[in-house]
Amino acid sequence: MINTKKDRKDLYVKLNRLNLVMHLNDLLKPGGGYHCRIEDGRFVPNAVGMGTDAPWVYVKSGHDLRCDIFHRVFFNVLGLIPSRCRECYKVVCVPRTLVELFDLYELQREMSVPCKCGIELRKTDTRLYGGYFYCKGLKEGQERYKEVRELVDERISPDMGVILKRYCSEYEIGPDNQGPTDELPEMTEDEKWLEGYVMSMFPSVGFGSIQPDHIASHVMMSWVHWAYQHGDPTYGEFTNGEALFKPVVTYHNKEK
Repeated sequence: MINTKKDRKDLYVKLNRLNLVMHLNDLLKPGGGYHCRIEDGRFVPNAVGMGTDAPWVYVKSGHDLRCDIFHRVFFNVLGLIPSRCRECYKVVCVPRTLVELFDLYELQREMSVPCKCGIELRKTDTRLYGGYFYCKGLKEGQERYKEVRELVDERISPDMGVILKRYCSEYEIGPDNQGPTDELPEMTEDEKWLEGYVMSMFPSVGFGSIQPDHIASHVMMSWVHWAYQHGDPTYGEFTNGEALFKPVVTYHNKEK
């Protein structure tokens, strides 16, 4: 319970600090990508699990990767990069064709570590395809990078790009970015408190589950359409060489 007699002169400041409804009010409004409701005093997403419009196949989820909260609440709404993101390093693979993307998917399935792959829809990215391996800490990231680089060289192509980076690219290069990852200041005590407070108000619902085949197949079909749309001819390897759509009838070379 809130004690309104103790330190009454600073009560407004303390109420503002605790007032998540005001600070996160946009999450309670219909529409948008992360609509919540308040249930038993906590913020519960109305849509949980894996969306059918995602461009990714989540080959294996990490049990502590609450990216819904980390990205959509802490960063998008509160402008804070939480501690779990700060220690998140990603091995990023850059398939050049749809064939390499599917080859990477099979490689990720065999490795069975937290990872995903799919098509790149972000306006800040010029790549068509991407694959991500999630690591906790720089040391694990460097070890995973070495492992992935060797496997990609052997199983896919030594010419396929593989890099190691820190947390989500939007944090560093998006319109609301907080600058280079190696210049990020340490979290303040207030930020640490806010992180714990907010996390306690968002129960873990629908995470850690396996992406069902009917959703994965829907996502993979969108990969094929994406390749066709962007002039990647290797999509034909998955359609028996047939075009997805027949060409239109033309008349400019026909005699009257």
